[in-house]
Amino acid sequence: MPEKIALYFSPLQQTFADLCTTIDRQDWLHLDQRETACCWRGTNLTLCLHLARTIEEVQKLMRSTYYSAILVDCRHLADYLEAAPKQEKALEDFFNLLGTETDRERRYPFRRVAVLVGDADRERVDKLIFRLGQRHIGACLRDRSLNDGLHGEQDVAASDRLIEQLWQFCSEILVDRPKGKKAFNLAGGGISGIYYELGVLKCLNDAFSGLDVRDFDMYFGIGAGAFVGSFAANGFHVDKLIATIGDIKRKWPYSLRLRMRHLNLREIPKRMNALRRNTVKHLGDLVSRQEDLSVASLLDNYALSLGPLFSHNELERALREQFDTVKHTNDFRKLPRKLFVGVTDQDRREHVLLGDDGYDDVPISLAVQASTAIHPFFQAVPIHGRYYADGAITRTSNITASIAKGADLIFVIDPFVPLISDEAGFNIKHSNLWIQQQDIKTLAYTRFAQMSEEILRQNPQVSCYTFVPSNRMRALMTQSPLSVDNFHPIITEAYAGTYRRLTQLEYKIAGELAEHGIQLELKPVAARVEELSRSRKPDANILIK
Repeated sequence: MPEKIALYFSPLQQTFADLCTTIDRQDWLHLDQRETACCWRGTNLTLCLHLARTIEEVQKLMRSTYYSAILVDCRHLADYLEAAPKQEKALEDFFNLLGTETDRERRYPFRRVAVLVGDADRERVDKLIFRLGQRHIGACLRDRSLNDGLHGEQDVAASDRLIEQLWQFCSEILVDRPKGKKAFNLAGGGISGIYYELGVLKCLNDAFSGLDVRDFDMYFGIGAGAFVGSFAANGFHVDKLIATIGDIKRKWPYSLRLRMRHLNLREIPKRMNALRRNTVKHLGDLVSRQEDLSVASLLDNYALSLGPLFSHNELERALREQFDTVKHTNDFRKLPRKLFVGVTDQDRREHVLLGDDGYDDVPISLAVQASTAIHPFFQAVPIHGRYYADGAITRTSNITASIAKGADLIFVIDPFVPLISDEAGFNIKHSNLWIQQQDIKTLAYTRFAQMSEEILRQNPQVSCYTFVPSNRMRALMTQSPLSVDNFHPIITEAYAGTYRRLTQLEYKIAGELAEHGIQLELKPVAARVEELSRSRKPDANILIK
């Protein structure tokens, strides 16, 4: 029988005594009452309640304990009607307390809140119920035994019915609710994004007792996230990935560093022919005065000669060699876990999930190549007669698709975030390319923040946690998306930053992970973070030894 902890908040002490009296006469519930807590034991659930009578007590308890549910008793008892305004004021203060948490992921979900109401004054209680409905809480349960005119057996039956409804609410959200799937959403961010995501995954892997990050049900990857996710879904241990990508073990023949051989020389003749044709047309338009000579027209003509700078066919071959083995696979359909790679149809400007129905015959290596085709560095990849490029153009993350496919526990890792500075003129000191990159990151993250807030509001059953680089760390990640620098600083700081975030969320995330059979154990992570802090320089070897 599962045992859950709930918070019971009642500004009026007598309401709890009244509730316990009603529970005590139920032959299907056992009441174990104490001074500051009590337990209700049923056939399918044991619910232990921590009692709070002031907002200060609520705030203190919620900072230290994860509660599977919160029960607020705002019933106006007949002998204490003068306390009704005080009770309703405390109720408003309670919801204001929950609403003032600016960190969405630390905010307590209103779907787990039930409020008990009741009053002989039907108009007053109707108004209260209406206000509660605007809060989108889990349940508003009306004690009809407090209605004027109910006596004797009718009164007892009405109060018994309240307990049945309350127990049904607790059972539905704590016992009967089917467990959904677990999903990773790995966003883009260039090569430094790969480093960051590996550091976060390593920290989560160390913190999750009884579960490996390779054992999630689904992986959604875009750009850098497609690269990392394809390995995770294929069963590669995160330690091996860190050693391989960082070239620590010197065993992988492929390097992420671009060299002269990666220049897209085959594109030059085609671009020169296009430039020649357009120049002839442009001269003809000038002679016939269909177009005026201008700097803009000259630049437009010259731009035709500037095609994608590099070819990353070598990346596709390297991934194919890694996946086309006995232990792994380059076929979406043969993976032990679901993998979805987000790409952009370059002409339709639509987001497509390779690996989804109708797109699962694409080789994984080719899908990752397409998702990492960042313009203007790499050319779009032809697949089934369409051209696909960087998935981040049309989507920062695929939370919507994750939920649609049954996920109710989602971890988002998003390294593609801008560097923030309070210094006036900070950005103007940098190159236009640097500023453009920061602008794109700002657009992408703003899009993600607004979208995710609304999606999760519409899907309150979903628990979603996002990991992004600290602003201090973003300074390490402002170089070109193709730069291979700062491997050790980025990956070690990603590990330490994820640990700090987990400590902030521990009281809440631990309970939600437990519902999925995952235990959060931060002691081994803390030991590694301490060892990193003692090291004279950032060293990823500390994470994998």
